[in-house]
Amino acid sequence: MRKVYYRSPGKSVCADVIPFFENGEFKLFYLRDYRDIENEGEGCPWCLLTTKDLVNYVDYGPVLLRGAKDEQDLYVFTGSIIKNGDEYVIFYTGHNPHLRRQGFPEQKILRATSKDLINWKKDKGFVFEAPDHLEMHDFRDPFVYFDKDKKQYSMLITARDKNSNPTNTKALTHIAHSTDLINWKLAEKPFYYPHSYFAHECPDFFKMGDWYYLLFSEFTEKISTTYRMSKTPYGPWISPMVNTFDGHAFYAAKSYADDKGRRIIFGWNPIKNHEVDFDWWQWGGNIIPHEIKQKENGELVVSCPKEIREAFVDDVKLETSSKLGKVKHSDNKYIIGEDGLSYQMFKMIPNTCKIEAKFTAHDLKGSFGFVLRSVDNGDRYYKVKFELKHNRLAMDSWPRKDVHLHSQLDTERYVNILPGKENKILIIMQESVLEVYVNDEVAMSARMFDIKDGEFGIYSLNTATTFTDIEVKK
Repeated sequence: MRKVYYRSPGKSVCADVIPFFENGEFKLFYLRDYRDIENEGEGCPWCLLTTKDLVNYVDYGPVLLRGAKDEQDLYVFTGSIIKNGDEYVIFYTGHNPHLRRQGFPEQKILRATSKDLINWKKDKGFVFEAPDHLEMHDFRDPFVYFDKDKKQYSMLITARDKNSNPTNTKALTHIAHSTDLINWKLAEKPFYYPHSYFAHECPDFFKMGDWYYLLFSEFTEKISTTYRMSKTPYGPWISPMVNTFDGHAFYAAKSYADDKGRRIIFGWNPIKNHEVDFDWWQWGGNIIPHEIKQKENGELVVSCPKEIREAFVDDVKLETSSKLGKVKHSDNKYIIGEDGLSYQMFKMIPNTCKIEAKFTAHDLKGSFGFVLRSVDNGDRYYKVKFELKHNRLAMDSWPRKDVHLHSQLDTERYVNILPGKENKILIIMQESVLEVYVNDEVAMSARMFDIKDGEFGIYSLNTATTFTDIEVKK
């Protein structure tokens, strides 16, 4: 079975990705959470992962090492990388919760240099910490870039205003400037301060076409990576109606462009506690790349990179099994439903595979979609469902554990699909990982832990839907 979504070895997971591109390959630094303090100790290093095709990866292991328990960088948290002549410079977050208990800042911005991206020397003389008007324990995630207009380096920083309230609206993206990548001066005013979130984590910044984009991740409203857009590199910043790249199972995402200008955004699809369905989301999981595309109005959408789509080459023959209700079939076309529930099931398909299909909704009523891993005569399953009257694409499952929130809809996304118009969907399953793409514009990440294998199906509930060109490859 073809695996395309990378996860670090053993019990560990991949967390925040810091992407870089050079010499024909992506060089992905990522935070490795070992999840094994007894054997691996406390703390978190940066590891280096390289790929030329977003499918095959080489993991060099830890390259920016964690510090000791009494050092600032016990946890080497998110930052950025920039090339300066023949030297590479990393600015990163030194995080140590033990220091907070002693009255010292939990987070400071630190610096390291390298000639080859593998062997890094920490700059023991460099430290950049929060000034008095910002919260001392929230000063992190430096993103450094060169401002061509002002001919200086800029650093975007995740920070929080000490002197405002309420607590969950203190987040801001601050900015500092430097001419030598060593001496930094914090600007008098924040770069972006909408008084909306607890934190603007993992900032990212780039220009595409005539627009500038500011990206960050927030866990106050949606738990998502969001973006703002502007015609200038300094704002004012516009929040489009759909201002996210994915749902809450795609977080801390940062982007980089390859040598052809194609921009890939890398986030992580988190595991859940104990790796079961109805438990709490955890920090870190598998690395997920989406390709960013720009619409005519400047808004951003994402699609599946072609390398991942083309990695599945072996056809899986679909064999029909049970069906219910109104099902009309000719060649590779199914018209499903009208009133009540109708479905067509197919025999078991691999738990790691690609599903592609086209579909046309007949009206805005009811719901329809795709059934995944159905077992026990349909009593247990996952499904990717559309509810057009609510503009909703969602991941659902049955049975649910209980009536609490974490047992309801797992993830959902906004979609704008009109009756009578043909649409296309791409579904990629890799063991517990689920990635869904609609019309090469909408992405939805999710997880499927409890049911390992099962039947595949298409269904309509209180509506009619036409499904065509259904294809499964492994």
